[in-house]
Amino acid sequence: MASIITLFGMEKLAPAKARALSIVYAASITLMMGVNFIQPALPGLTQPFGVTDAQLSWVMTLFIGVIADLYGRRLLLGLGLIVFGIFGAAMAFAPTFGWLLTFRALQGIGFSAVIPLTIVLIGDLLEGDNEISGQGLKVFLDRIGYFVFPPLGGLLATIAWFWPFACYVIAVPVGLIALFWMPETKGKTGEKPMTYLGDILRLTRHPRLVIAFSAGFLRFFLDYGFLTYFPLFLVRTQGISMATAGFLYIFFSVGAMATSSQAGRIAAGHDKANILFLAFLVSGGAVLAVPFIHGAWLVGGALFFYGLANGVISPMQKSLLTQNAPAELRGGIVSFDRLIQQVSKTTSTSIVGLLLVSAELSTIFWLLGILSIVSVALMACLLPRSQRVVSSASAT
Repeated sequence: MASIITLFGMEKLAPAKARALSIVYAASITLMMGVNFIQPALPGLTQPFGVTDAQLSWVMTLFIGVIADLYGRRLLLGLGLIVFGIFGAAMAFAPTFGWLLTFRALQGIGFSAVIPLTIVLIGDLLEGDNEISGQGLKVFLDRIGYFVFPPLGGLLATIAWFWPFACYVIAVPVGLIALFWMPETKGKTGEKPMTYLGDILRLTRHPRLVIAFSAGFLRFFLDYGFLTYFPLFLVRTQGISMATAGFLYIFFSVGAMATSSQAGRIAAGHDKANILFLAFLVSGGAVLAVPFIHGAWLVGGALFFYGLANGVISPMQKSLLTQNAPAELRGGIVSFDRLIQQVSKTTSTSIVGLLLVSAELSTIFWLLGILSIVSVALMACLLPRSQRVVSSASAT
């Protein structure tokens, strides 16, 4: 862990904070198993449960839940991981498809309680550029998960369909470690739930949080629109095979890992909002370039630059959320952002899907690229030029 912390520019961390962050990152990596670890195993469910391919999508959509700042961070992190692990492993013993979906929905409660907390806790434990480096390390580890978990899940599924689900039990000891070793970082508050919700709604109008929410919406709109239809475009227009199109995603991951690992150093002495604007300009340019370039290597280059921008956007956006909300409201703000992201994912695939009915594939990239550039201008209007960077201590 020490060598990784040094790579991300956090070598001066106190040992207690380093241990706490290790638990947070272990939780984050464990939750990466929630989706892409079992995706390769889904086709193996059709025969034992007698279901259609269309019904398999329910396994992914029944992944829901909520969290709140009114409960302790440590308790919620530990119990959420334990719920995630127990009901995830229970799917391996499901007697019917209905029971499997029930266990999946219950597992989703644990997932949705913990996933925002991994962002919140990094904001609680770190400050300034260290906090950005910490968010960057989370993005870096998540990208590694994209490399490791799908092939591992597929390998286990070839042995038996239930083995990927059984592996969810790993989350239980991580949850127990969090319960006994994770320090409590929850802000002090004696507010009633309705007062708390009122404070959250008022805080969502903070200009820098509006920028963070907008950046989160735009990031997932671009990702789900661009990365979903990118292989289809290559296969249909350039004759690139599906295998090659899938391989090109490595360029995206490498680019994202390169910049996310240096997020703290990139942000040092600069306004995070301005860095976000520049990153979206780069991502928009990369999307716009795709219809004009030919050949797998050149297209891979565009994906690499898109990944470079993505590796900056993700930790900067998370840092804007956590450092512009007081500790006692931070969990609610991050949860609100997750709701915005879900809306973004749904609207992106729906709008782009409808666009394909009456337009060419290249139109998608024109739309998304122009949207990225125009959105930067609109977000910039929200931030007065004279406004200083807001720290977590002064955020209201």
